Amino acid sequence: MTPLPPSALTCPAWVQLDANARRSLRFVWDDARVDADFRADAVPLLDQSARLSVRARMALAVALYEWLVWRFDGLQDRPDPVQVLEASWCATVDPRYLVYFELERDEWVGPIDGPLWCGMTHLSFGLNNGVRHEGDLYGALSFLYRLVMHVLPQRDGFQQWLDHTLKRLAAVAPPIPSDPLDDLFDQRVGEQLGPLFGRPTFDPGLPRDESQDRAFLAGCFTESLATANPYLATPGDLRDLDFEGEPYRLP
Repeated sequence: MTPLPPSALTCPAWVQLDANARRSLRFVWDDARVDADFRADAVPLLDQSARLSVRARMALAVALYEWLVWRFDGLQDRPDPVQVLEASWCATVDPRYLVYFELERDEWVGPIDGPLWCGMTHLSFGLNNGVRHEGDLYGALSFLYRLVMHVLPQRDGFQQWLDHTLKRLAAVAPPIPSDPLDDLFDQRVGEQLGPLFGRPTFDPGLPRDESQDRAFLAGCFTESLATANPYLATPGDLRDLDFEGEPYRLP
């Protein structure tokens, strides 16, 4: 089988980690106990996330996962973490774009693959279920935050980025009242979630510009389709989920 080409996504400017420090795995990792060794408190993050729209929470979860992916960049060679990242950005447009998947646990063990498996699993569960069951999305935010805090070699920059990000999102993405009768059969999920957010919103060095976010998200669709990203739902998958309209377009 010919291997799939890698995603075009590269490390964003706002993820700043010393290359030498990244090679050091100075954290406790046991695949049998995972979060039992986490020490970070996610309550402040969850309190602030409650004041955001559902889509903003979804994008925040993906941005947290970005830190995990790039923390281990160059330390493993499987394409899945970045492919999941790309498809997850697509899923912030509509969660049905991210296929339901299960990665074999025993193929993702140790202090590099283990955290990546945990990140992919919790992120996908939160995105797939978080619109109808918000507790699942909050659970993903909590886990991803504590996981990233556990494995990062340097945490100050991450916490400063997160503080800035939460303030920015609070200013532009308040909660949106929803009426389940507006879309009784979940055919127009992506239209109910408020403004779109892409990677540029999470860059403290850039002003908030929805056109840049839309361009980034459109690029994720283009790249995922061009590379046959296995984590992006196919047209057939979307039909099975009662997706309305033309797929892979921004609302």
